[in-house]
Amino acid sequence: MKRQLRARSGVLAGAAFLAIFTTGAGDAEHNPDFGFVLSDLTIAFYRGDQKIDCPAGLSLSVRQTYLASLPPAERSRLLQPENADELRQAVEASVYKPGGKDICTNAPEFATGDRRLQNTMQSKVGPGLDLDRAAGDHAPASGTCAHESFTSPTGEKGVDNQFFRAVACNPMYRGPDTLPLGWGGGDGTYQLQFRANPVVLVVRGVQSWENDPEVQLVIASTPDHPTVVGGGATVAGGTVLDGGSFTMTRSPRYRVVANGRIKDGALVTDPADITLPYNWYGSSGGEFILRRAQFRLRLAQSGELTGDAGGYRPIVNALGNGRVAGPGYAKDAGVDCASLYKTMQHLADGDPDPATGRCTSISQAFVLKAAPAFVFDDGRLVGVTRAE
Repeated sequence: MKRQLRARSGVLAGAAFLAIFTTGAGDAEHNPDFGFVLSDLTIAFYRGDQKIDCPAGLSLSVRQTYLASLPPAERSRLLQPENADELRQAVEASVYKPGGKDICTNAPEFATGDRRLQNTMQSKVGPGLDLDRAAGDHAPASGTCAHESFTSPTGEKGVDNQFFRAVACNPMYRGPDTLPLGWGGGDGTYQLQFRANPVVLVVRGVQSWENDPEVQLVIASTPDHPTVVGGGATVAGGTVLDGGSFTMTRSPRYRVVANGRIKDGALVTDPADITLPYNWYGSSGGEFILRRAQFRLRLAQSGELTGDAGGYRPIVNALGNGRVAGPGYAKDAGVDCASLYKTMQHLADGDPDPATGRCTSISQAFVLKAAPAFVFDDGRLVGVTRAE
C-alpha cells in the first residue's frame, strides 16, 4: 500500500479500515501494536551560561588555529587588511596535505600530537540518558572507559554524553548566546536527515501505556517516503503527516528488535545495536551506527511518539557529516575536524580496544519524534496508528 493517508479524527478510522481491507490483516481496533514513522532525530544539546560552560572560550576555527601556529610578527602581518587574500589562501592551504588529502575527509591523519584539542564543556549539566548504569565516574561499567558523567537539566544523574562534552564549545554547534539555540547551522540541535532515509518504529505487545512489564520496540528502514508539508522530503523542516503507510525492510542489517517495558507512561528499552542507511549531506551508501542504543519514549494524546535516545557512535561515524562534506566543512564552516577527532578520541567512553584498552566509540544523545503510521511487514499490517 503506497499512497499516504492523513490520520485525523474520522479519516483515521477510514484509513485503518482500508489498510485492513487491502491486506487481509487482523482487526486494527484490537491490534496492540502501534506503528510510527520517524519524523525528527535531533542531536541533543543544552546551552547554559557560556562563562560556566566554556570558561576558556569557544574552540578555535581552522582560521584561528592557523593564526595561532604562527610567530607573533607573522600573525600580525597577515592580519593587516592589505594581506587578507594572502591569509585566506594560507588558511585554505592549511586544510590539505601533499597529495590532496584534506583535514575533514582524512581527520585521523591530521590529528597529530601538536594538534590542539577542542575547548570542552566544563559545566556538569548535559542532556541525555544514563547509558552505562555505572556505580560512579571512576568505576566504569563493562564495555566502557572511565569518564565524567553529567546531570541532566531535569536533575537525572549519571548522564553519558561525551559527544556533547566535545562539541558544546564549538561555535558551529553552539551558536552565539545572543541568538536562538542551534543558530550555528551545524549539527548542534540539528535534525539528522532521516526523511531521505526513512525509518519506521513499531511498539509491539502493548497492553497498557501506563504500565506494561514486557513490550518490544522494532526499528527498521523503509523504502517508502513520508509526506512532508512545509518542507522537502530530503531536508529538515516541515511537518511529517501522520497516517502514512510504510513497508518495513526485510534486510536484517537494517532492522532490530529492542526489548523494553512501560513504567509510569515511559517506554524504556534494553540496549540494542542499530545500523540504518544514511546519506551524509547528499552522499549515498552511508550508514548511521548507534551501538547499545537505548530509548525512553512516551505516547502523546495526538498519537505521536516522543522522547530521548542514546548510545555509542564509532568516532569516525559520529564525524560522518564532516568526513563526507570534506574540505568545505573546514574552509566554509571553519570546523577543525582533526581537533574534533582528536578530542573525541580523548573523551571516548565506549567499546574498549582489546589490545590497547582505549575506547573507540563515544556516547551521544538524541531527541526523537515519530508520527503515527501504518506499518507493513511482508504484506502484513504490523503497526497501526491511533491516539490513546
